[in-house]
Amino acid sequence: MMLNPVTIQYMSREEIERLLFSLSAEKDNKEAQAFEALARRLLELLEKAID
Repeated sequence: MMLNPVTIQYMSREEIERLLFSLSAEKDNKEAQAFEALARRLLELLEKAID
């Protein structure tokens, strides 16, 4: 899969969820860990908003 800001813009929610849960930040990369937590939290909030 080619991954860049343009392709991400057109991804479905399901594709984004699959991608997010397939990636994992390295333990020594605090910025990546924070971004991963932020993305997961946004998905949780979207899920609650849809219900």
